[in-house]
Amino acid sequence: MSAKGMPAKAGAIFLALRLLTAESAIAAPTSVTRNQDFNFGKVAGGAGRAGTVTITSAGSRTYSGSVLPLGTSFSPARFTITGTVGKSYTITLPAEFTINAGGDQMTVTAVTPSIPLTGVIPAGGTVSFSVGGTLNVGATQRNALYSSNMNVTVK
Repeated sequence: MSAKGMPAKAGAIFLALRLLTAESAIAAPTSVTRNQDFNFGKVAGGAGRAGTVTITSAGSRTYSGSVLPLGTSFSPARFTITGTVGKSYTITLPAEFTINAGGDQMTVTAVTPSIPLTGVIPAGGTVSFSVGGTLNVGATQRNALYSSNMNVTVK
């Protein structure tokens, strides 16, 4: 079996997702800063191995199906909102997004924050939060570095 002309073998997929905030995220009176990228780490998948890898917003990693997470380097995305104390904020995350390696794609679903999507800026003027999600690895996934951007807005 081959995937897009690649010989069949247990795949090692290294994923490093970079998250960017949309310019609308820097709307007065709040701003959002990306402190850490979303990273699923290395995953053995493809070549008949399919399943999911989930990074929780708390930072743990689980998997299902026949994919196999490798190594210990993975992380949820982390952000800090800065704003006026007592001012309300609303975080908007995508329900899902696609990551790419050339023409190959995987989908990240169940994008979940560590805090409620609406709140009030507390004393000190900052709110920190993390974002987790589930990577869906296909049985014919090609070995590659997959990456993408995910828009996070805060108003």
